[in-house]
Amino acid sequence: MEEITILAKVKFDLRDPDEAYFAQNEIEAILDTETKPIKTIAALFKHYPFSELEEDVIHLITRHLYLGEIQGYMARVDFIDINKLMTRPAFFREIYVIASSTTEREMNKMLSSISDNLYQVFKGGKSNEKEIITIRLIPVQTLFEYVTDVKKLPAVAITPKNYKNWKEYFTEKEYGIEKGLEELFSHIKNNYYRAPHLGLGKKHIGDFIDWASTDLRKPFLHYLHKYKGKGDPRISRALINLLKVDKGETILDPFAGSGAFIADAPTMGINAIGVEILEIGKTISEVKCDLNYDLQRLKDEITNLFSNINYSGQDLYSFNIKGEIEQVKKKLLNLTEENRFFTNILPHLQKVIYLKDKIEQIHDDKIKKFLLLLLSQKIVEFSEKRRSNNFILSFQNYVEDRYLTLYATLKLAEKLNIKLTDGDVKIIKADSTKMDFLKEESIDGILTSPPYFDALDYIGNNKVSIIILGFDDDLNFGSTKEYYTKFQECDLNLPESSLNLINLLKKSKRSMKAQIVENYLKMMKLSFRECYRVLKKEKFYAMVVSKYHTWIINGKEQRIETSKVLADLGISEGFKLARIIQHGLSKADKGKINVEDILLFQK
Repeated sequence: MEEITILAKVKFDLRDPDEAYFAQNEIEAILDTETKPIKTIAALFKHYPFSELEEDVIHLITRHLYLGEIQGYMARVDFIDINKLMTRPAFFREIYVIASSTTEREMNKMLSSISDNLYQVFKGGKSNEKEIITIRLIPVQTLFEYVTDVKKLPAVAITPKNYKNWKEYFTEKEYGIEKGLEELFSHIKNNYYRAPHLGLGKKHIGDFIDWASTDLRKPFLHYLHKYKGKGDPRISRALINLLKVDKGETILDPFAGSGAFIADAPTMGINAIGVEILEIGKTISEVKCDLNYDLQRLKDEITNLFSNINYSGQDLYSFNIKGEIEQVKKKLLNLTEENRFFTNILPHLQKVIYLKDKIEQIHDDKIKKFLLLLLSQKIVEFSEKRRSNNFILSFQNYVEDRYLTLYATLKLAEKLNIKLTDGDVKIIKADSTKMDFLKEESIDGILTSPPYFDALDYIGNNKVSIIILGFDDDLNFGSTKEYYTKFQECDLNLPESSLNLINLLKKSKRSMKAQIVENYLKMMKLSFRECYRVLKKEKFYAMVVSKYHTWIINGKEQRIETSKVLADLGISEGFKLARIIQHGLSKADKGKINVEDILLFQK
């Protein structure tokens, strides 16, 4: 095949300039070649082959540009995998493939199995007397990110009139979603642009998707449940690309948490294993990573539930749960010590237990787990902040929203002829320092974001939900501080940077913090050892960590280069540090940490 020019346009809604640079790492991993950053895409049309393109193609390329320092990346390659360019990218809105017409047969062959909603072919322009063809590819993730905006259209957002029952209600909403998806395809394919429409009256898909929105970070079911340390969906998908894993291969997240880093793997045809020590994290991961639902059955169960609940939480059935309510109340009081979480949820406890018991009567275990997880999210919301609104109504609205998100996602996949469950996901409740259930060199790539040095309490904001749902093992686990204690007696040789950090804390008379950090570093060293054992040779391990922590030492703020400490730990267990990628956090994600490093290790 003759030389092909690739132009990948970054999405116009990037939240941080670092993301534009991170996108380069992603596209280079997908193309397996170096790329050239393009600061101004319009300037390309002075040069070949862009100077030969027809006006309608130029019009498409120059729309919806990122107004940052980098607008895209260009590469010249001898071969491309169009399917990979469609299904893999997270940070790119469009990708243009420009080649001479001699490649048309090969291109058409690659496009034959792809939905025509995902590409356009343009002919025109001359190159050495050969006609140029331009293929405009729309990465599937771009469309899936717009699912949330489809739900905002009037046909979906406005309550249907004259509906007689819940089934009719949902049928009307589903019809609105399908119309919205067709509108989305038309808008994206024609690359229309809507001027800003402020305030009320937004009724076209372009009123939403042509402007940056925080909702664009919420494809699929990434935001099902609140969880500390949850990753960004785009970063998660891009990290999988950095691992350079192929379809059918297997990746591992040794600190799976809520499953954010591996949720996209099955949509890319990649198998994933998540190792998580908390039951609440395991449950969230299992629901999030499996989109294989029978929509009709799910709708039937939801409409049946809605039809049989009383908004007061009191009916003939509620008399059977009085004992359970008192039991849960007593347990909450003992374990939360009457803190704000307890006092906030107490007025709603009757309705919570009422709903929980109604859901537990559902026979389909998968649907039951899905609805219990949504209930858990509402428990977290109502326990974190005092709320006066009706808990059952709030839960009902949330179930409706999540069901419609799922419906839109699966219908979009159906229209695009994409299989969202093309890879298997297993979530295993276990400790990442002892993964003897995995064979040596059985994993094709590892990605994770490990726990923080600071002994973050990962169950704190979920404690009320954990108690109500009966995940008692998580309560025995306690905070990560308690978990790290079990590594205190391990006799391990820590790298110099680790020892320096421990000694610094000891000298500043912070012996307790020093012990926590030492235990943590021992745990991480053992985890690195296990990851090295199970990873195949030459394969990659991507770890997202805070670049630094700021601690008060001897009365002064001191910045600790935590990413270097963790990098040295990985190297001490045999890994090679292939690359460090800096990733700035948006204002919405910043806490004590402003910048993350992505450590890319190689075995």
